Amino acid sequence: MGLAARVALLAVWGCVLGVSCVKRPVDYAREQARTLAPAKLESSSQPSTGPVRKIRVRVYADSDYREQVVRWRSSVVSQLQRASAVMQGQLGVVFELESTREWAHRGVEGELEGSLTALEQTDPGEDVDLVVGFVSALKLFSSAQHELGMARLFGRHCVLREMGNPEEVRAIMEALIHLPQDERQTLYQERKMHKETSIFLHEWAHTLGAFHVRSSHWMMFPSYAPNQAAFTSQTLALLKTSLRHASAGRRDDAAARVWASELGALLASTSSPDWEGPEKEAVVEWLAKVREGKAPLVVHQPQAPLPLEDRRRFDEILALEKAGRVEVAAQQLEPLARRYPGDFLVQRLACYLDTRVAPKLPATREKCEAVAGKFPSEPAPLFLLATLALQQGQHLEAQGQLVRARQRMETNPGTPPEVWGDLAAFFKETSSVTWAEQAIQKAGNDSRTEPLRTWARQARRWKALPVDVSMSGVAAEREGEFIRAAKEVEDSLDKGQATKAQARLTWLRREFPRAAVLHVLDCEGHLRAGRTGPAKAACRQAVAAHEEAVQAHFILGWLACTSGPREEARTHLERVVALEPLHKQAWQLLAEQYRAVGMAEALKTLQGRYREQFAQELR
Repeated sequence: MGLAARVALLAVWGCVLGVSCVKRPVDYAREQARTLAPAKLESSSQPSTGPVRKIRVRVYADSDYREQVVRWRSSVVSQLQRASAVMQGQLGVVFELESTREWAHRGVEGELEGSLTALEQTDPGEDVDLVVGFVSALKLFSSAQHELGMARLFGRHCVLREMGNPEEVRAIMEALIHLPQDERQTLYQERKMHKETSIFLHEWAHTLGAFHVRSSHWMMFPSYAPNQAAFTSQTLALLKTSLRHASAGRRDDAAARVWASELGALLASTSSPDWEGPEKEAVVEWLAKVREGKAPLVVHQPQAPLPLEDRRRFDEILALEKAGRVEVAAQQLEPLARRYPGDFLVQRLACYLDTRVAPKLPATREKCEAVAGKFPSEPAPLFLLATLALQQGQHLEAQGQLVRARQRMETNPGTPPEVWGDLAAFFKETSSVTWAEQAIQKAGNDSRTEPLRTWARQARRWKALPVDVSMSGVAAEREGEFIRAAKEVEDSLDKGQATKAQARLTWLRREFPRAAVLHVLDCEGHLRAGRTGPAKAACRQAVAAHEEAVQAHFILGWLACTSGPREEARTHLERVVALEPLHKQAWQLLAEQYRAVGMAEALKTLQGRYREQFAQELR
């Protein structure tokens, strides 16, 4: 018997005797560690046959980064080597370090736009292919790409955070307590190196025109994940095209038009479920403008930097605002605002601080209007004007400012996803459901957008507002008026103000005669007046007009519980629970119906779902 066979036999007998078959805590910890390990970044199964293309990279490390990374130059070299190992086989690209430089800059926590602008102002980078600025790590963990790095489409600059994170270290150390410390440290380092390389390549790809994709499996997804290991084949084709044109296209308008023409043709002829969506459409539209000579290739051109002393003063004012000393910040900004009327960051801050200090003064609105006019590509001043209008209850005025902001954002394919998220949140405040949904789609799938998606679904169901305008007769620009008027009717009915409710309902009927919510409001009015027959008829009309009219389903279910067929009660209440899972009363009434007819299995399932939804028992 050979050695291997004897070892195997001993292992089997050991199991039989109970000596070595029981897993130890360290074995379970290693299994868990394998699930946390990052995917291996794909290089290529077939090495590139063409010449090596060197991407000359100039690196700036800001003051925070140098304090956090002791051997920062070695770290930078290592990151570029890892990125080269991934891209050399696929595109023949090697990232060559031109120089490393210390950067007298400190960023603002959670904000990269200012750091990117400061880097562009510090060094135009016309003699290299890529200028990278390394800045401070985030204090809290985040997977959002725009919080970890930032670049402009077709630009030559990007900023990247230090990817170390004490919160992640602590989580790994605590979750894998039975794993030897050196193995835990190795796991953390592997995850950190994967994130560094993936985020670097993500932002570099943006500078060549790559946009976000829809599947979280790929590196161009808006959120980082350790399972991301490659670009899609379509993104690789885009990068290959841009690499041929980038050097000349960033220096010469004619070359830029050739680049835009070839890249636009590629995008028009290439289709993929992961690729399609608003971001691709925006890039296609922008390339068409560049090709026709109607727009520059690089969307953002940096303005002249503030002198060092004034930049330091500006940062101090930002710190005052962050500390809640808004009035002091506004006073100290006034000299800078007078001195730099053409600096957008200064003027935007001046507008913002005035909206905090004196929102009702006409001068505040005038200042923000002036900033919006002076910087016609920037949406931020229009957001601030919308805020002022909302504070004064001027919803239509706010809506108009948001539409102007959206127009500016649509002309800029480099608009970050988080700005679309901001727009969606503002449209929520004006009850503009369709426009909010459209902005949410462009904002991606981060944690901030999910509550907005939920709100949009609920608004449509509670106000019986279908997506199809031909069914409701409610145009997108009038949704806010419609929803606010319906809410006023409901509030008046709740307060027993039947005459006021009827007057507003008459207005709704005249303006939106096909809206299903008219039947819902009629149903509520009849029910409160004790007219159950007409109430049922009106609610049935509502459900027939829009099957997701959740309030009509609930009223019909409730009425059937008291004086109708139990099957009808169950049907409507089950629909309410499906459409509006937070409607506790519907759950409770449905449970009573299941008990009444002995539907034990259905009741048990319902109780389990309720427990999962509310973390409490359904009695």
